[in-house]
Amino acid sequence: MKKEKLELLKSGFELTLGAIVLGWVLLVNLGIMTRYVFKVAIPWNEELTVLLFNWVIFFGAALASLNDGHITITLLRDSLHGKVKTMVSIGQNVLFIVFILIVCVQSWKIVMLQARTEQFTAILNIPVYVTTLAMSIGSVLWLSFLSIKTYQLCKTLITKNEAQL
Repeated sequence: MKKEKLELLKSGFELTLGAIVLGWVLLVNLGIMTRYVFKVAIPWNEELTVLLFNWVIFFGAALASLNDGHITITLLRDSLHGKVKTMVSIGQNVLFIVFILIVCVQSWKIVMLQARTEQFTAILNIPVYVTTLAMSIGSVLWLSFLSIKTYQLCKTLITKNEAQL
């Protein structure tokens, strides 16, 4: 994937996540205002904020992967240069991909189990698996973004090797 397309994807994803976070913040503030100012609790507010929280967490993790924003111990990587640094980054990404694949598979199993039970939330009457679906979809996005970045690193490594020949 070309850098321009990746940047366009990244900016679109940031806007989408930003809109979700803005809606989430407004929803929480609405709940606080109605409860403490008007002395009336909105029953569906808390349930919806918890649901959105899961979506924000997993979409945010995918976005952090795009921005190289995950917490890492960079002592080793920062002391390396050139091909070795790129190879260590590729190795880290491969380990991360294995972890995310496990999360994808296991979260999908949970979604399927929850879908079979046909449980719904108490107030909004939304299927319970919608909350866990955030983990599955977020993990797939995260995996996609990390795979693209790993591919780009491999391409950079191959290009550097060809330039040295």
